[in-house]
Amino acid sequence: MCTLERHGRIFVLRLAGETEHRLTQGLCSDILHALDAVDDPSSGAAALVTTNDGRFFSNGLDLAWADYDRAARLPSLLASFEQVALRYLRLGVPTVAAVRGHAAGAGFLLAMAHDYRVMRRDRGFLYFAAVDVGVQIPAGSMALLSAKMGGRAMRDAVLRGRKWTAEEAAAAGMVDRVAQSAAEAEAEAVAEAEELAAKGWLRHVYRNLRVGMYADAVAKMEENVRQEAGGARADGTRE
Repeated sequence: MCTLERHGRIFVLRLAGETEHRLTQGLCSDILHALDAVDDPSSGAAALVTTNDGRFFSNGLDLAWADYDRAARLPSLLASFEQVALRYLRLGVPTVAAVRGHAAGAGFLLAMAHDYRVMRRDRGFLYFAAVDVGVQIPAGSMALLSAKMGGRAMRDAVLRGRKWTAEEAAAAGMVDRVAQSAAEAEAEAVAEAEELAAKGWLRHVYRNLRVGMYADAVAKMEENVRQEAGGARADGTRE
């Protein structure tokens, strides 16, 4: 479940509850609806913060559901996640992730889809778990990761399954700020969002600049989403 809170021109999308915030198709749909609300010109939004309750920012895809029929369900679930990543990349406002717990697998990618990241020091790892859980990540998500990370850091994330603490992630350039606690991580993310919102940038210019920065990732994710939509059943699995 996610909620959307408004604090003036700053919106906060919260992955709510003391759960792992697994990216189910239902949660992906809820996030998309929230992002649509933020991106509506009538909303008055000038920046977005995404954060979490509990121990997990997100522990990745709902692999328990996918494992009932991995060949059919996993591609559909990955495409649902890539729709979310695409929506973040196409938002007309700056985005800041307040990572207040573990971010693993697609949860790691969700954090990286933001423009900026603040992470709490006292709890949580960034962990790209694909090699350990046996998931082949689509080319678009890999292109996004490549654009966001340095070559050595990406190698260790993808091929070693390395886990980064907040301080290690900051040293590697994956996190912009390290906060002392969960409360401070959210407060610092909101402060960053307020500073960005004060710039008053044009939405369409900001959106187009971001999409241009990550054009390869956007094009590949769009293609994957189109292909999966063409072969999906009503229950989200493939024909």
